[in-house]
Amino acid sequence: MTGHEETTVEELGRDLVRVTVADQEFVIDAACPHRGGRLAHGYVNPRTLRITCPLHRTSFDLATGCVMAGPAAGRLTVHHAGPVGGN
Repeated sequence: MTGHEETTVEELGRDLVRVTVADQEFVIDAACPHRGGRLAHGYVNPRTLRITCPLHRTSFDLATGCVMAGPAAGRLTVHHAGPVGGN
């Protein structure tokens, strides 16, 4: 990755969010497990493939859902991680 990749965040209904970084796609829960912050409004770091909740700044790994920093104790559910258009 060069740091200039296209990044998009798209709500898929009320419960899911699709995050696309370059040619990778991640479908995650729309709400942070900590206090329900809307991840569609979160910050995506395309270099580290992390999303940060806008409410209390918990950062999650997009591929695994693991908490990388912040107050959340539970991981984020990742419904899909892989190439764009992959299953």
